[in-house]
Amino acid sequence: MRYLICAAILSGAIACRQPTATQKEQSAKNAGPAITRFYSTAVGDSFTLSISLPPGYDTQPAKRYPVVYVLDANLYFDVMAPVLNKYCGVGLAPEVIVVGIGYKDFATMDSLRNRDYTYPTAIPEYEMAVSGGADKFLSFVTKELLPNTDKAYRTDTANRILAGHSLGGYFTLYALQQQLEGKHNGFSSYISASPSLHYNNYYLLNQLKATPATKNNRIIKVYITYGGLEESSEEEPGAKTLAETAALLTQYLSGKKNNGINCKVNIFSNFHHMDTPIPSFLKGLQWMEGEDETE
Repeated sequence: MRYLICAAILSGAIACRQPTATQKEQSAKNAGPAITRFYSTAVGDSFTLSISLPPGYDTQPAKRYPVVYVLDANLYFDVMAPVLNKYCGVGLAPEVIVVGIGYKDFATMDSLRNRDYTYPTAIPEYEMAVSGGADKFLSFVTKELLPNTDKAYRTDTANRILAGHSLGGYFTLYALQQQLEGKHNGFSSYISASPSLHYNNYYLLNQLKATPATKNNRIIKVYITYGGLEESSEEEPGAKTLAETAALLTQYLSGKKNNGINCKVNIFSNFHHMDTPIPSFLKGLQWMEGEDETE
């Protein structure tokens, strides 16, 4: 079962920190990320949110900022937020608010991401204790979290980016597919690093092929990556190589260009599965915000 629970191999990885000050106090001082618990009625569970503001947030009170929502925040937020702030300071990245969506600790994330990032329920061969709840998780993100963030911070509501890796990358493309069906209009851009599209015999890949995109009034940018050293799966009948999967993604999404989809798929030739997330998030954001000099 390829990369369905990629975080399990990272023993001793970063656990989510507990709140040490109120969200308002940290936000006002801009001394570090604000960390808070958020109960979702859609999921029926609580999540840990980590929010990092850009360096100029307090000195530019009239400015509104794009928001990057990062999945698996227990693992990626503490890397992404400071790197983006440093890159912003030297002109290598745009000023953004970073919202990390995480769980109370790393072990909880490693378990419940299967529940929240997948749809439909996993086939029996995967032996997942919980799965198939991406529809509820998407409702939490779009109907509860986004409005809460917009109320608390000076956000640019027309510029929201969702970023995820592995199963988080799968959920990112699931959210895109649901938006193409007209079921929400929450995000302007998507970054999907090494998405686990083999899940349930390529269910989501087939859905992306079949979905007739609703005409959008704005361009939706989609940045997808794979590592050239990621192993292809031989465990499932009819398994595709990663190159084949990437080619099909390009074909299906590029075919929706007239519906406002701008898709870019990159293969990082010397990267393994766990190497792709941080470079993908950075390069994807640079491309989306016009900071990528390779474009």
